[in-house]
Amino acid sequence: MEAYGESPLKSSKPRFVADTMMGELARWLRIMGYDVVYSRYFSDKDLLRIASETDRIILTRDKRLHRRATKMGVKSVYVESVEGPAYRLAEVSAKAGIELEADPSKSRCPECNSELVSTSRESVAGRVPPVAGKTYHVFYLCPRCGRVYWEGSHWKNIRRIIGEARNLRNKLIGK
Repeated sequence: MEAYGESPLKSSKPRFVADTMMGELARWLRIMGYDVVYSRYFSDKDLLRIASETDRIILTRDKRLHRRATKMGVKSVYVESVEGPAYRLAEVSAKAGIELEADPSKSRCPECNSELVSTSRESVAGRVPPVAGKTYHVFYLCPRCGRVYWEGSHWKNIRRIIGEARNLRNKLIGK
């Protein structure tokens, strides 16, 4: 285990480090299972070091940081869109070549980036609202921060936004 996430040997999926303006995008990518390191406190120097040392792609809206990374041979995606999450996801997908899929069993914790672990409703009893405990059978636990997730009604909206992002990406790449 390295300081900023899992070993690159564990997954062939691209890994990211996001600048301070990309917090919402980091959460969306984590929901889709991408390893995204993010902190509001990272400086440009921190981002460049983390990306370089851990083979991550920088996600930024800072043109100067993007140019600096490119000159250093560090992978970087300049996110131009100021629209909602679907537009930003589409842009990152087109530029970094990532898939836009949502599967709760492959999601990472949107808060701390850890891989979620599937667990039973019995093991999270008292930690979720009573209606969720009665309605859902599969829950996902974050081993680092302890948050509990489940495929509730909000997943309908998550899938809608990701579907919209897929359509936008296809327009961007001319499909």
